[in-house]
Amino acid sequence: MPKSKRAKIVHLTKAKKKGRQRGDALIEEIRDSVDEFSNIFLFEVENMRNAALKDLRIQWKDSRFFIGRNKLMIVALGKDEEDEFRTGLSELANRVSGNCGLLFSNRDAKEVCRYFKDYKVPQFAKSGCSAPRKYTLSPRVLEGLPVSMEPQLRALGLPVRIKTGKLEIAVETTVCQEGAKLTPEQCKILEMFEEKMVNFRVKILGCYSEEKYTHFGGVSSDTKSSMRED
Repeated sequence: MPKSKRAKIVHLTKAKKKGRQRGDALIEEIRDSVDEFSNIFLFEVENMRNAALKDLRIQWKDSRFFIGRNKLMIVALGKDEEDEFRTGLSELANRVSGNCGLLFSNRDAKEVCRYFKDYKVPQFAKSGCSAPRKYTLSPRVLEGLPVSMEPQLRALGLPVRIKTGKLEIAVETTVCQEGAKLTPEQCKILEMFEEKMVNFRVKILGCYSEEKYTHFGGVSSDTKSSMRED
């Protein structure tokens, strides 16, 4: 029988009562998932978006995702051999850091890795993100935009004018240069013109199965993008 320490209760004594109760409940959910699913995948997220993650959960409704609560995930799994909930889980727990999460699934590793290898969902960039490419607006009439938006667009730095009752961009303008950090104003312009600069992606870093963790390569990092949306 796989080694389990379900009888051992871990309380988060430093948290407030309600927070502790939520934390204990999450730990129990994770441990229930350890019992329910045959495989646990460690993954890393790039350009986290709640809506994209929600859609992913719907697509993978036969599996479970836990993300954004690293300390609680580590407690649930067990950070060393003495505390690990099941044999070998401490090795997985020690890999939990940065922008990562846990995917519990009965799908095999080949299927999971194949699915996420090419998985990406275009998203609007956020302030501070490096622009992956140059984006330029040519002179044009801004169909669908009322002339009352002229002051707002000028405040964003766009050279707009009103001509024959229509709002238009007067001269060609570069919104952003490749590799430059995007400002809040640039991000608003890109979204206004429906230019999605980044992709929501999930990278599989490793898999725990049959009481053994196998690392596929790569390390989770705090530097790519925040796990929480602003």
